[in-house]
Amino acid sequence: MGYIKFKNKETVQKVIVSEESPHVIRITGDNLVVNTDGFSLYLDEDCKYPLDNGEYEAYNTLFREGDGWYELSDDGSVYVEPVAPVQPEPTEEELAELARQQQISQLTAQIDGLKAQIAASDYKIIKTYEYTLLGEQTEYDIEEVHAERQALRDQINDLETQLADLTAATE
Repeated sequence: MGYIKFKNKETVQKVIVSEESPHVIRITGDNLVVNTDGFSLYLDEDCKYPLDNGEYEAYNTLFREGDGWYELSDDGSVYVEPVAPVQPEPTEEELAELARQQQISQLTAQIDGLKAQIAASDYKIIKTYEYTLLGEQTEYDIEEVHAERQALRDQINDLETQLADLTAATE
């Protein structure tokens, strides 16, 4: 906290001055009016005790301002709002490749799901085989279990053919 006296003013104002970067000073206070004529800083309202040599005449370019503060630069620089890089629109070929990659992902996910369904019924096959070796009757209809699993395998084969066609398109 200190007191600021601008070169073109006789009045003194209580402010906070902070160094934002090597060439930018921020002035924060109540009822501030932007002044770019350079200033001096003091510890006291009577301007008897200069602060940091008190002379900031070179800070005469408005860098940027906000609510209750503004920044001055001593090298003529001004704030430039960062601009987000512009992404170019994808070409038709890129869009087609993206759609192809999505199809590949969907087919792969479907295949994995069907394989998981087959794996989930493996216990029925194992149990039926074990009971058959022991000469006992099983609770599962092996023909029905086989038909369900074969239907899943057939779906997997169809999807793998589609997947092979999609992946061969780029080779």
